[in-house]
Amino acid sequence: MSGFSHLFTPFSIGNVTVKNRIVFLPHFNALSSEDGMPTERDALYFAERAKGGAGLIIMYGIACTLSGKMSQKFIHGWDPQIVPGLSQYAELVHQHGSKIFGQINHGGHTTLQNPPQLLFAPTQMPEPSSPFNTKEMEIEDIQEVIEGFAKTALHFKMAGFDGVEIKVAHDGLLRSFVSEFFNRRTDQYGGSFENRLRFPLEVIQAIRDAVGDDYPLGIRLCLDEYTSWGYGLDFGLKLAKAFEETGQVTYINTDAGTFSSFYMEIPPAAVPKGFAVHMSASLKDTIKLPVIAFGRINDPVQAEKILADGQADLIGMARPLIADPELPNKAMRGDADDVRACIHCNDGCIFQVMQEKAIRCIHNPAAGREKTLGIGTLMPAAVKKRVVVIGGGVAGLKVSEIAALRGHQVTLIEKSGQLGGQVLLASKLPYRDQLLEVPSHLIKRVNRLGVEVLYNTEATEANVRSLQPDAVVIATGSYSGKLNIPGIDQDNVYNVYDVLQGKAAIGDRVLLIDRGGHYKGAGMAELLASQGKHVHIVTPLLFVGENLEPSNRALLYQRISKLDIEMTPHVEAVSIHGRDAVIQHVYSGKEQRLSGYDTFIYVTYNHSNEALYHALKGKCKEVYRVGDSAAPRMIEQAVWDGEEIGRKL
Repeated sequence: MSGFSHLFTPFSIGNVTVKNRIVFLPHFNALSSEDGMPTERDALYFAERAKGGAGLIIMYGIACTLSGKMSQKFIHGWDPQIVPGLSQYAELVHQHGSKIFGQINHGGHTTLQNPPQLLFAPTQMPEPSSPFNTKEMEIEDIQEVIEGFAKTALHFKMAGFDGVEIKVAHDGLLRSFVSEFFNRRTDQYGGSFENRLRFPLEVIQAIRDAVGDDYPLGIRLCLDEYTSWGYGLDFGLKLAKAFEETGQVTYINTDAGTFSSFYMEIPPAAVPKGFAVHMSASLKDTIKLPVIAFGRINDPVQAEKILADGQADLIGMARPLIADPELPNKAMRGDADDVRACIHCNDGCIFQVMQEKAIRCIHNPAAGREKTLGIGTLMPAAVKKRVVVIGGGVAGLKVSEIAALRGHQVTLIEKSGQLGGQVLLASKLPYRDQLLEVPSHLIKRVNRLGVEVLYNTEATEANVRSLQPDAVVIATGSYSGKLNIPGIDQDNVYNVYDVLQGKAAIGDRVLLIDRGGHYKGAGMAELLASQGKHVHIVTPLLFVGENLEPSNRALLYQRISKLDIEMTPHVEAVSIHGRDAVIQHVYSGKEQRLSGYDTFIYVTYNHSNEALYHALKGKCKEVYRVGDSAAPRMIEQAVWDGEEIGRKL
């Protein structure tokens, strides 16, 4: 078991024994259909994580009633027509020796739809982060939801699932009923702690009546809402104790945050690894039920320590197994160093599904595409080729990996002495160092696969052709464009790359012109302000960081609001004059002069380095380009290009 004696020890959850302690945590993936029925694509997504070695798969919370659908892509748990489709999920997971539980939820006042048709709540009030008001539930509504939970649990059991879980967690109706803030009712479902607990307890009883006493029934429980108005850990532990005392609950799956603190539900890289382990440890001290830990538990070494220290019984992972479904198997065979580590960027996963788009991962192209790109789909090349890849950024590394895996002889030419490309620069911005995990993993892979790497070598038409390649892949990246405004050539004006490469002399007062709305601008402002600079960031966009994933943006704003940063949206810089700049409002056209700046930095769109591609096109048998050399984009698109062309070669 390669040093993971706790992680790969079987464990019993009620009458179900799982082969190891790794739990694929429930999360919406937007892979089902709008008709509320299960899909093959969804089933294969869960099967992939079972194939990769997870002991327990917990499917996301399907809707218990029509009113409980947070998205049009939620499965109709109350409808018996789902049973045959769900049976496929169970069969596929069981083929790999894993167990599968089904989660049940009612969205309540939380929704991904904009606007929703109707939201239910204990008391008529919107969730604080939402503009959408709610209907205060009538007794008949409550009874319908209770029946829906019971029907859904029975359908999971009929489909061959090994257990069920209800959600009193970061979203959904049941948590709002136990909350003193949300539940201001004066009937039997509100007021005292016991009355506020009545609804979830009646749900539990109804499920037990439907599925029997021996069928595992767990609770995904929010232990700390992480809001100024919500409850904290002490109350969360009190809830857990009350649920345990019913004698009807099999385990507790820990959780935190709300839609108003969603950056703690699915915390990005700015939140420390293992931030919630203290909660599962406190819960272990409070109850005797099995406890599943969660909260940026990213690698098997960290997971093993949590178990060895007695802080949890099982380890919950969602994004790490999205990034690398084979994490469990790799760790078990002693190859943990080969794990493709999640970087918790949230760009490919949560940012997509919150828009009701199919789940993705920025450096696992197979996420959500398991049928065509998943484990076992990469076939050896029919004809082995000599492949030359030019450029050692993410796109070049990825295509080198895939081509080598297929049996091609690959030479990678890198003009500098280091692989990684622009990610090396991006990682210098605050809280972006984990981006290095992407090239780091690929570098390990190409080294293992025997890819020949030529460092400090400038690729030219002549020396590339001298290698007599069967195929050439151009991955030469991109460079910053230049603002076309008067004064841009002054000595105190730099683009963002100049600064990150240490080529800029930065004064104490900086005007930052950001046309991108992403980390290049917002991250640079934070970096310079944290060094004691006054930074004034101007942008034509609606606000600074407009194109950032929302959880990252929320935490960014929490940090930069404490720094000497001034932000002016809706304006374009139209000229620079010495230490002054003229900005123009994009809507009114009104101009304003900003004075007294030592340094000007701009962020604008990039241009592809494409000269070598055009020089070689038509002169070699096959010539492709990937990543920014085709069009400047993000890491995810660079990785995807590399995967696609690597499979095509």
